[in-house]
Amino acid sequence: MPARQPFSAHPSANAPGASRPGPLAALLLCALLLLPATGRAGSPAVALMGYTWLTEEYYPFNYTENGRIKGVSADLLRMVWDELGIPPQTIESMPWARAFERMEHEPGIVLFCMARTPEREHAFRWAGPIAQVRFALIARKDRHVRMDSLDDIKGLSVGTLREDISDTLLADYRGTASIQPVAHMHQNISKLMTNRLDLVAYEETSWRKIAARHDLDPDAFETVYVLRETPVYYAFRADTPAEVVAAFQAALDRVKARPAYQRLLDAYLR
Repeated sequence: MPARQPFSAHPSANAPGASRPGPLAALLLCALLLLPATGRAGSPAVALMGYTWLTEEYYPFNYTENGRIKGVSADLLRMVWDELGIPPQTIESMPWARAFERMEHEPGIVLFCMARTPEREHAFRWAGPIAQVRFALIARKDRHVRMDSLDDIKGLSVGTLREDISDTLLADYRGTASIQPVAHMHQNISKLMTNRLDLVAYEETSWRKIAARHDLDPDAFETVYVLRETPVYYAFRADTPAEVVAAFQAALDRVKARPAYQRLLDAYLR
């Protein structure tokens, strides 16, 4: 049997004796042409399937429960993947300092959620925002700590997460205050409750959630100083192709425009 000739739109291909596609092949061809650009091989969306997604334990934005990474930013990320038409990817959780180091040295890394600050602006490509947050110094009310400026931190002990935004914002005060970075927030909670810390640095709304999760009364604590109010983002390496970040951002914008985004925020932050 002679080999079947490939289908062509050229007029000669439709001459008597030229092979034509069957109904199924024609249907598949039409479906392929109707696919959004984000779903095609070689598209920026498909390129995202080769990226590594890193986060930390920062309740309730990203945290591990029963072996699954959940939270505002993790759940929102899965919604974006679905919007892009790509299957769920693996998310790795690790201490922030380790994730940050990997991002500096490994290609194809996305780290979340990262505070977008002037100091970091040109070091990454950004997609977001995920949410607007306030990083603060928080104390037990019964300790009666008062601060009018960061200079009042002198002589106090402060628990931070190693190399996160609050830790870096307090870098200039390491000579006057006892800044004590740790890998996991539960260590700071234990130290605060046993009077080994005067303050902890954490995102303000998230603190109330994590306090309740540790069976503590959120109203037993107070914000004594706001370090920085800023949006948090998905951070891509600076060498990430612009079209890849743009495709992700466009999908994120579409997701955030729907009621499901507000329901997500309410579920985790209210």
